[in-house]
Amino acid sequence: MRRPAILSAFARARSGAAILEFAVALPILLLLVAGAFEIGRAALVYLVMQSAVQGGARALARLPDPDCRPACSAAASRAIETAAEEIAGRTGLPASSIRVAPSPASPAGTVVLAANVEVGAAIFGGVGLPAGWTLSVSHQEPRLAP
Repeated sequence: MRRPAILSAFARARSGAAILEFAVALPILLLLVAGAFEIGRAALVYLVMQSAVQGGARALARLPDPDCRPACSAAASRAIETAAEEIAGRTGLPASSIRVAPSPASPAGTVVLAANVEVGAAIFGGVGLPAGWTLSVSHQEPRLAP
């Protein structure tokens, strides 16, 4: 069976193949690049959290009542707020997504400060992946105050 002339001409034409391949590959490449940026941003937030929580735990370790049971002293509250403000200031995340608190179950003679931050990655939500992550960091310091 013989093909019509127009179909034979269409089958031989290659002029639009590169544009079509580019159109198919571009969304995948953009998703990969955007994903790399989001993962890099999450890694930056994690490093900032580690630094802030470490500094906050060191400040709490010097206080006489770092456990905040039943309530935090003014100095302990200030150390916790400073850690949360450092995370917010260096990452640009809203304060509502940052939770910093001493751990009530710290081993005897130590202070444990923990932080949880919710990081959004809206680019992933459009392709069926989670639209964000919750990053958690804790740091333990020996108590220096009696």
